[in-house]
Amino acid sequence: MWDQSTATNTFRPVAAVEHPRTKYRLLTATEVPPWYAHNSFLLTGYRPVTRSTRLCLESLRCLHNETVNIYSHLVPAGIAVISNGVFHLYFRNRYPTASCADQLAFHVYLCTSILCFGISSIYHTLLCHSEDYVKLWALLDYVAIIFQTLGSFISGIYVSFYCEPGLQKLYWTMIGVLGLLTATVVVSPRFQSSKWRKLRLSTFVATGFSALAPMIHASIIFPYAQWNQQAGLGYYLLEGLSIITGTIFYATRFPESWMPERFDIWGASHQIFHIFVVLGAVIHVWAILSVFDYVHENPRCLV
Repeated sequence: MWDQSTATNTFRPVAAVEHPRTKYRLLTATEVPPWYAHNSFLLTGYRPVTRSTRLCLESLRCLHNETVNIYSHLVPAGIAVISNGVFHLYFRNRYPTASCADQLAFHVYLCTSILCFGISSIYHTLLCHSEDYVKLWALLDYVAIIFQTLGSFISGIYVSFYCEPGLQKLYWTMIGVLGLLTATVVVSPRFQSSKWRKLRLSTFVATGFSALAPMIHASIIFPYAQWNQQAGLGYYLLEGLSIITGTIFYATRFPESWMPERFDIWGASHQIFHIFVVLGAVIHVWAILSVFDYVHENPRCLV
């Protein structure tokens, strides 16, 4: 994620790398433009601005202040790609009665996670390219997050209301509208400055908290034992806790705001945010599998 910095630093431009096959000379925040040093608490570890996609990609071999951000989502994206094929075979063997809709609900979430993690890793890789590239890929990053949120809702609502197609459509419509509103705020040029950072974050949080509506509804119409197992209640509460915890680190920029420069390469808030997002995705996948175990062992509406 990116927003224009409010920090005032004296920018001294430094030329791009002359010998791309050698190790980068990392720069300080004062040696890169403000749009690049968007976190005023990260003072060192910046790659030179390259204006070259090739040089940005070659920086994958170097250790800098975006390395963890890149690989913390690039590796999970690769794992999710492999998992898409593995789980297709797993479904056929474990759930012989599984419908195409069952598999689709699961694969939709994996595909939106691949999109989210893949675009995130590309964005962080190209962060040293140019301001125009950063703005473009930041918007794509936001949109990909929205898609992953939609993917989690589609799969979660599908299993929670497994035998209630009318309620499935109702809540899918709700999250579709919220996703559209969030995307409107995210991509609108008016809301791209740091002034609107909290608003952008709030739209994501509000969309996430809208998951409470179907959960509360399910708690009313289902006995607790069924609600707990069919909705994967414990898993989704744990997933929500993971996302909220990561968001708190992202919003407060802790721990680097507490001790600037010490966490420039390892342990910065955005890195922690990435890890909690991935953890939330793993929990979500585990929840779906747990719920499918329940609905296929208790075929209340399976033909």
